[in-house]
Amino acid sequence: MSRVFSLVMLGVSLVATSAAMVLGTSDAVPYFGSTSPFLTFGGSPSHATVVFLTWFAAISGGAGTLTGLHAARRERFVSPVRLLLAGAVAALVLALLPPAGSVDMLNYAIYGRITDLGRDPYSTTPFLLSRTGDPVGVLLPSGWQRVPTVYGPITTAVQWGAAHLGGNSMAHILFLLKWGNAVAFVATGVVLDRLVGARHRVRACLLWTLNPIMLFWMVGSGHADVYAVFFLVLALWAMRRSAFLAGLSGGAAAAVKASFLFPAAALVLVAWFGVSRVRRAGSAALGVLLVAGGGYLLAGPSAIHSLSTRLGRKEDRYLPVPDYVLNHFYGVWMLLLAVALVAFLWWRSGLPFAIWQRASAGPLPVVAVAFGTTLVSPLQYPWYDAMLLPLLALVPYERLDGFVVIRGVVLGVMTLPGVRVSGYQHLGVRWVDLAWLAVFVVAVWRCSRPRSTPPVVAAPGLVSVGGGGSGRPAGER
Repeated sequence: MSRVFSLVMLGVSLVATSAAMVLGTSDAVPYFGSTSPFLTFGGSPSHATVVFLTWFAAISGGAGTLTGLHAARRERFVSPVRLLLAGAVAALVLALLPPAGSVDMLNYAIYGRITDLGRDPYSTTPFLLSRTGDPVGVLLPSGWQRVPTVYGPITTAVQWGAAHLGGNSMAHILFLLKWGNAVAFVATGVVLDRLVGARHRVRACLLWTLNPIMLFWMVGSGHADVYAVFFLVLALWAMRRSAFLAGLSGGAAAAVKASFLFPAAALVLVAWFGVSRVRRAGSAALGVLLVAGGGYLLAGPSAIHSLSTRLGRKEDRYLPVPDYVLNHFYGVWMLLLAVALVAFLWWRSGLPFAIWQRASAGPLPVVAVAFGTTLVSPLQYPWYDAMLLPLLALVPYERLDGFVVIRGVVLGVMTLPGVRVSGYQHLGVRWVDLAWLAVFVVAVWRCSRPRSTPPVVAAPGLVSVGGGGSGRPAGER
C-alpha cells in the first residue's frame, strides 16, 4: 500500500506543478511577453489558486518521496528502469511549460542576450540592456535589474548559445534554456543510476530522477545548478577510469557555479585515498585547475568582482549573527562554521581510518564537503539542495534521506512566489537555519558509525557504495 500511495502522491504533485505552470501568468509564472512556443492556456489564475497548487505540489511531492524511500527499503518497488523513464518524461513535459517559481531564468536569457550582443555580462546589467530598448532587455523582471551575472563561464556560454539561437525573442531563449536543463537533469539521473549499487537504484531515482521537488526547481524553474550537478556526478563516475578526467569534470562544475568549487576540490581527496595517491590526487587537482581556473581567467576580473559583490549582499545573509560580526567578520565566521561541520562529518563517517588503512573512501569526501558548505551557506534556497540529493544517493546513510527531503519541501514553500513569502529572512526564520544544522548534526550522529569502526570503502580507484549488504554503515541500528 505504501508503494501505491507513493506513486500516487508523486504523480499528483507533478500534475499540480504542471497545472500551476500551464494556467498562465501568475504569482508563480512571471510575464515574459509572447509565450510561444510554450504550452499554456494564457490565462491569469488567482492568487488563491496558485497558492493551493504550489503548496499542494510541494507537500504531496515530499510525502510521495518519503513514502517511496520507506517502501523501497521494505518491499519490492517499481523497476528503476521505469522510474528513470518516468522521470525523463516528467522532465520533458516540464520543459514544454513556462518557467515558474522564480524570475532567475528571465535573467539568464537577458545575460545570454547581453553576451550575444558582444557586451560583457559580468559588468553589463539587465537594466542597462533595457535602456537600449532591446526586445529581450525590456522584459527584465523586477529582481536583479542592476546585478550583472554571477555565474561561471560555462553557464554564460550556455546562455549565449540559447540567446544566439533564440534571437530577439525572450520566449524562444527561455524555451531553449529549459530544454537544456531537461537534458542535463535526465543525464544526471542516468549517470547516477550507473554509479550506485544495484540495491540503491530505486533510492537514487526517488531522490533525484523522479523527485517532484528537484524536477520543479531544476527543469520547471530552470535553475543553472543542474549543469553543475551533472558535471559533479559525472566527475565521480569518471574517477573510476581517470582522476584527471574526474578533475576536468569537477572543474566544469565549478565553472558553472562557483559554489561547486568546494565539492570539486574534494575530488582531490577522493583520488588521494587508496593506491597511487600522489599521482592520482595531482591529476585530479590539475584537471580542476585547468577548467575552473582557466575558465574564470578567460572570463576576466569582472567575473570575480561580480561574484564577490553578490556574496556581499547583507540581505541574503540568513544566519543570525550580531551586526558587528556581520559587518567585519562574517566571512571568517562562516568559514569556521563550515570547516567545523565538514570535520564533524569527516570524523563520523570514519574517513580518518581510511587514511590509516590506505583504503578507498569512495565519494565520502565530496559528500562531506557538499553538506558542510551548503548547510552553512549565507544563501539558502531550495534549488541549492540539488548539490546534496544525488550525492546522498551515493552513500549508505539512508536515515539522512528524510532530513534532506523535508528541508527541500520547507525551503520550497518558503520561497515560492505564489505563497507570497518572499523575503525569507524577514519572517524571523533566520534561526531556522541554525535549527537545520542542529537537526542534521543529531541525524548524522545517530546514523553514522562509531569512532572505532572503519568506513564502508570501495575497491581502490572506484566510486561505488552499497552494491550489496544491508545498505547501512557498520554500527548503524
